[in-house]
Amino acid sequence: MALGAQYSRSSPLFEVLSRIPHRNGELRDLLPHLDSLRLVDAAARHGVSAWLADALGPLDFPGRDRLLADARGTVASAHKLKRLTLTVLDALHGAGVVPIALKGSVLAHRLYPSNPLCRPSSDVDVLVLPEELERVAAALQPLGLHRWVDPSLGDVFDDHHHLSFSGPPGLVEVHFRLISTFGRGLFDDDAIRARARDTTFERRRVRLLAPEDEFLYLATHAANHAFLRLAWLVDLQQFLRLHPALDWPAMAARAEDAGFTQALTVTLHLLARLLDVPVPDAAWAAFPGRRVRGLVDERLFTAAALVSASLATHRVGSFAARLWLVDTPRHAARHLLDGVKRYARRALARP
Repeated sequence: MALGAQYSRSSPLFEVLSRIPHRNGELRDLLPHLDSLRLVDAAARHGVSAWLADALGPLDFPGRDRLLADARGTVASAHKLKRLTLTVLDALHGAGVVPIALKGSVLAHRLYPSNPLCRPSSDVDVLVLPEELERVAAALQPLGLHRWVDPSLGDVFDDHHHLSFSGPPGLVEVHFRLISTFGRGLFDDDAIRARARDTTFERRRVRLLAPEDEFLYLATHAANHAFLRLAWLVDLQQFLRLHPALDWPAMAARAEDAGFTQALTVTLHLLARLLDVPVPDAAWAAFPGRRVRGLVDERLFTAAALVSASLATHRVGSFAARLWLVDTPRHAARHLLDGVKRYARRALARP
């Protein structure tokens, strides 16, 4: 197929991301057929500038200086977040808490060991036991990190899944449950913690989710934000390369119990359709798509909509997208009720 015809089915950014990092040689042939200025803009929007700059190397093209500037910003931000991650781990260890690390620097060093600073991160996420929260808050305070409360939430322990601590060093989100979304779908957090495994990060003890739990969490998190950042899909693309033998039936059972089956099914289809990820047959058997839903998904989560982030950044659009991804009518009703309450609280909090 001619490169021009292939490009017409997707977008410049997806054409490039589907080839990074294992088909970089094809980019030299592909780049002249792409609008490089649009590509650079989209890469900056989705946090993939450093990956793109690394893949293109010394190639010259319109927008290259802008790409390199944004790539340097990504690397600098990743350096800062890694330092904050180590500082937070040291503080929690001093309080006798060994957290489960979620996303961020710890994930970057596992998924991209040759260039972990190319992965963008905006905060530090850790999962702790609910009874450890007071010790964690006390440990973070000397770092200049203080509790920030979202005015759209009522009782955060009922409505949400983490506490936010912010200050000059950055933002830390301390999860007391893994995630709560799509009409208050919930994982079995006790089972999640029991399956977690011990490891180290820069000589600091830390825990990691089991691979099936981590993939399901990362996919659910991306879907919960209406795929705001395509870097999250790249994470899942790389995760499948590193974990080719995931237990898909077990993952399907956990997703169904939590209420996240549709979120994971849509994410798998996006990986296959837009990034050419070879999703295993076992995954399709565990998460079979339905024809009508699939047709809607293809029109809702198009390459153009994801690259522009038009759906994810639109308050009503992103709410509707999450409503579409709920598993059951009960979850849909809960999602609608929670949305109305959040809108009302946010309106009342305005000066």
